[in-house]
Amino acid sequence: MLKAFAKIVMAGFALHAPVAAWGQPACNLDALIPLPDVDYLVVQPSEDPAAHCSVTGVIGGRIHFELLLPDGWNGKFVMGGGGGFVGSVMNTALLYGALQSGYATVGTDTGHQGHPADASWALNDLEALVNFGHLAVHRTAVTAKALTDAYYGQKISRSYFTGCSRGGGQAIMSALRYPEDFDAVAAGAYAVDWTGIAVQATQINQAMYPDPNDLEQAVVGPEAQALVETSYLAACDALDGLEDGILNDPRTCTFDVESLQCEAGEFEGCLSAKEVAAFKVVYDGPKDAAGESLYYGFPFGGETAEGGWSRWLTGGMKYQDDDAGFQEGVGSGGFEEPVSPSAFFSFGNGIMQNFVYHDPNWTYENFDFGTYENDASAAAETLNATNPDLSMYRERGGKMLLYSGWSDNAQSGLAMVGYYDDLLAHDPSAAEDVRLFMMPGVEHCFGGPGPSWVNFLSEIDNWAETGEAPDEIMAYWLDEKAQPAGARPICAYPQVAIYVGKGDPRDPSSFSCRTSD
Repeated sequence: MLKAFAKIVMAGFALHAPVAAWGQPACNLDALIPLPDVDYLVVQPSEDPAAHCSVTGVIGGRIHFELLLPDGWNGKFVMGGGGGFVGSVMNTALLYGALQSGYATVGTDTGHQGHPADASWALNDLEALVNFGHLAVHRTAVTAKALTDAYYGQKISRSYFTGCSRGGGQAIMSALRYPEDFDAVAAGAYAVDWTGIAVQATQINQAMYPDPNDLEQAVVGPEAQALVETSYLAACDALDGLEDGILNDPRTCTFDVESLQCEAGEFEGCLSAKEVAAFKVVYDGPKDAAGESLYYGFPFGGETAEGGWSRWLTGGMKYQDDDAGFQEGVGSGGFEEPVSPSAFFSFGNGIMQNFVYHDPNWTYENFDFGTYENDASAAAETLNATNPDLSMYRERGGKMLLYSGWSDNAQSGLAMVGYYDDLLAHDPSAAEDVRLFMMPGVEHCFGGPGPSWVNFLSEIDNWAETGEAPDEIMAYWLDEKAQPAGARPICAYPQVAIYVGKGDPRDPSSFSCRTSD
């Protein structure tokens, strides 16, 4: 699926022509060097989507990988990240036409097999958790780079990592723990604070499904979601000078969902007290018993989107769409999806049952988080990549491009901003090597009313090659054939693209980057 999608998208964008200055090696087992603890499974040539040699194998008996070695190698290497709990070999670098551009590229299953919404593989399995947390990506990168160097008889000139969601977390974790693995990384909608996400998901599940055995429909349904979205857009859409269904920065919208609560005798066009309370859990974020914040909430955005609230936060068995798929660009690996009313139901319970408490019977019913910080400390040590100290990565010249959609309902854009703020608070000079791009109207990694297509591989390659940090990047809308259908600049945070007051809203010249008022 990834290769086919990349072929369609990249047809509309210029590629860097790969150049090979050496004879093409034979694509067979004899062309590969033996490596300790590595078993090769299949080595075969392929022409799709560009001529290459495919190498599948397993590291340490658990970590499966697929390395693609193009016939026209450009001398560079990129690893693509996964999504959810991974569970099958994933390589989202293929979405950016990595193979067609001549990159040697690799993906991994992170050391276990299963549906990306299923965490049962982690139950009482520390090795699996460590592999998933950080080690599998590192071992795969080291193995794949050694194979690439030997296959072509020439050292890789630059190594990159691109990933979104879980892949974004993999990118940041790699920079923190293994700073020599990659020269530049693109980390989108990152999943780096697994124990924090579990708190957020659990409290949302408690609000949406008070009875964990009744999953037919959530407290908040599609009609209530539409009412709230319509109401805050009516109040705030024009704040950025353009009424287009997109909030440039949803933090500037002060609409209060409580204003929609039904008065006595009202039953239509308003929200019940229970619905209001559930909305506030999402927007305000999880709290402890004293009302103190435990993690980020979600900003306005995505309430009625196909890849928004109903997929991630609310849902209900009543509304299940068997053809919806897990996530754009991330397949299921052929595994059956767990029975669940929403993705957060799977992720919240999956993390708590299998990462934190190692109890498949754990339930959020009556769970109060009183001892949670201590309970989750061991899992956090292995899984979380929240450390703001990137000095070791930066000292060797590493570059990091962060990005997130403001309408992302899987990983809150506020969490991405929070991490970037932490980086600068720790060391203001981090802005020289780390840039954040917040994408208005964009959902989880792709999609939404905003322009969501950016070739992040090209962006980090250009940054690494020129040494010039990007102040803005170009994001495209795609038509039904996945071809460009307008564009808008995305500005390096904290600047935003402001409409100049005239011109086509899908013409980049109609916008300029400046700090939001």
